[in-house]
Amino acid sequence: MSSPAFTKVARYYDALMAGVPYSMWVDYLENIFARMQAAPRRVLDIATGTGTVALLLAQRGYEVTGVDLSRPMLEQARRKGKRMGVDVRFVQADAAALDLPDGSFDAVVCLYDSFNYIIEPHRLLRAFEGAAAALADDGLFVFDLNTVYSFERELFTQESLSPEREVRYRWRSRFEPHARTATVDMEFWTRDGKHFQETHYQRAHMVEEVTDMLECAGFALAGLYEAYTFLPPGPKSERMFYVARAVGPGGAARTDAETPGG
Repeated sequence: MSSPAFTKVARYYDALMAGVPYSMWVDYLENIFARMQAAPRRVLDIATGTGTVALLLAQRGYEVTGVDLSRPMLEQARRKGKRMGVDVRFVQADAAALDLPDGSFDAVVCLYDSFNYIIEPHRLLRAFEGAAAALADDGLFVFDLNTVYSFERELFTQESLSPEREVRYRWRSRFEPHARTATVDMEFWTRDGKHFQETHYQRAHMVEEVTDMLECAGFALAGLYEAYTFLPPGPKSERMFYVARAVGPGGAARTDAETPGG
């Protein structure tokens, strides 16, 4: 029987993601900050998971708060921070129900397609509104989303069953085009003899609806990019990055951004 997402897998998440180039992701964030002529000091990391990006940002001199809905993932993040001797405040919170002091951050980031996990559009809007409230004037909001193309190609259908791995896994994805939702059944086997399953759900949010939500939440879209580049996304983009600036209702015009359809 499957357990809720990011519960049993939390203990093994870092081993599972060992090949992810997190330092490159943080380099890209800093390149975005520079491109936007921003110098944030206080950063909120939404859906921080086991805290890898939050801790890397803290090591680079940022004052970081990480929030996540999963208590087991946050437990791993706190242990890792203590082991590394890095000071990051980790808080359990729903991304769609943030309750943080207004204007308390200069930048808000949300990575690893975490907003795709918010299936309901009205909850995604609430997440954007919470990010806007947490940002100081002119603060930056940076996040990535998987595209419809990535779901249509079923990129979540993958496996790695080598006995040399600490965590072996088999994932099978099913995409429902009408609802633009993917169901991913995940099965894991660990070196210490554990076997468990989780089911994850994501939705492909279209560019037009995302940009409309950003505007409603008090943002101006400042950039829309093919992942890890500053090129505009295309029809075969698998992941795209949004960069928005907190301007309040009726704010500045969009800059450095195009709006493709997917």
